[in-house]
Amino acid sequence: MDEKDLEKGNEKDIIYEIPDIEIPEVNEARAAYKVDEEIEYEKYRNLPEDLGMLVEFIDGKIYYLGAPTRKHQRLCRRLLTRFEIYLHGKSCEVFLAPFDVMIDFGIDPSSKTTLQPDLLVICDDEKLNEQGVLGAPELVIEVLSPSTARHDKIFKYNKYLAVGVKEYWIVDPAREEVMVNLLIKNGMYHTKTYVKGDVIKVSILDNLYMNVTDLFEGEKGLEISEVERAREEERNKAEAEKLEEKLEAAKSLINSGVAIEVVASSVKLSKKEILNYLEPDL
Repeated sequence: MDEKDLEKGNEKDIIYEIPDIEIPEVNEARAAYKVDEEIEYEKYRNLPEDLGMLVEFIDGKIYYLGAPTRKHQRLCRRLLTRFEIYLHGKSCEVFLAPFDVMIDFGIDPSSKTTLQPDLLVICDDEKLNEQGVLGAPELVIEVLSPSTARHDKIFKYNKYLAVGVKEYWIVDPAREEVMVNLLIKNGMYHTKTYVKGDVIKVSILDNLYMNVTDLFEGEKGLEISEVERAREEERNKAEAEKLEEKLEAAKSLINSGVAIEVVASSVKLSKKEILNYLEPDL
């Protein structure tokens, strides 16, 4: 693996290249499952539903993912809960594995590579069918396990980058950190690692923040609420100050004899807003 790692304070710009090696079997439970020989996609689609494990189909081979650990499940549940609450009533939707992601479909409709990310967010419902997602989700989250870490950090990193996943999170339960990869203009990922005490801004969604301490230590709703409340107060204060500036400018123009209709158009406010502001002086 060729890796370029440029330190910039707490941020890291990391570029991975796909190594010329065979991808190892993916098996979180470390059970003795073997990767099948190359098969047709229909065999993958016709696997029994009660197989008891997640299965990915990559380049004509089946990869088995064993049962996740308790900590893995807790992390997925906390992430799912936060996204579910935020996205309620909005156009985007969050999904939890098992949920087929035919990742290359948007680039090559003949591709059958099908992944099972732990969580994903879709904002374009035209990509959805009864089986899963055709193409790239807007956001993908993988929670590492010892036997899948290399697979998630190298193969899936490059696969998600190649198809244009805008935001890829790699959650590391052992190190208690979250690596957030954001797609930037040159077609690469800009990577920043967050640890406990940090707050992650979800780039693809407005006003959604994740408290890393809460993610790893439990549902500290008060702590998250305080962080978000402080940010909301800052936004409200900035908006109020901006409105005050516009209203003062409108008042000054009207006092100089400019018609209120012209003033309203100039400062991009309604006549009612301006008149309500001027009422104490009238």
